[in-house]
Amino acid sequence: MKTVVALTSKEDISEAASCGADLIELRIDLFDISPEDIAAVKTPLPPLIVTLRSREEGGRFDGTPEEWLAAMSHWCGTAAWIDVERKFSNYSRNLTKLGSCGIISSAHLPDTPGPEGLAALEAELRDYGDVPKIIVTPHSHHDVLCLLAFTLDAPKPVCTGAMGDGFRYARAVAPLVGSEFVYCHFGTPTAPGQYHIDTMKNILEELS
Repeated sequence: MKTVVALTSKEDISEAASCGADLIELRIDLFDISPEDIAAVKTPLPPLIVTLRSREEGGRFDGTPEEWLAAMSHWCGTAAWIDVERKFSNYSRNLTKLGSCGIISSAHLPDTPGPEGLAALEAELRDYGDVPKIIVTPHSHHDVLCLLAFTLDAPKPVCTGAMGDGFRYARAVAPLVGSEFVYCHFGTPTAPGQYHIDTMKNILEELS
């Protein structure tokens, strides 16, 4: 299990580097930054996840697939991981050929599929990525239990989580039952229900 701090501002990078997270996610749909900006940071940085989240899945990018590929191609020599949604899955091989980055194949859902639906989605995502990332929106405690049971039994590595404030505890429990990454914020959440990195570290320390 690794903690990820998701950033929404270039100004937070140096300070976030010392917050104790295992990785930093750059949400480049939310702010302007380049690999050259990263190279200029004097503070040693943990490995980077670079994400250009589409509007359909909760982000702000509304360009074409070709524009997405052009933007992400610049990061292949800098990022440890590239987040690739299903709509961009055909480009995952293009990216891995350009650098040594891994692929986080992601899906962000407005509900919570049942066990068979989650298993089918995991297989679809694993087909083009190294770590399937499935983020659901629970509407009941039963939904949370379904997600956690799937996380426990799913092939590894896998990343799971939940959006929304009502069942945000799922974010803290998922890494305890096998989720590879747990995403946190550093001042401005990038998704509803995210915990601050300091809070999440304390929760995991108490529960572990």
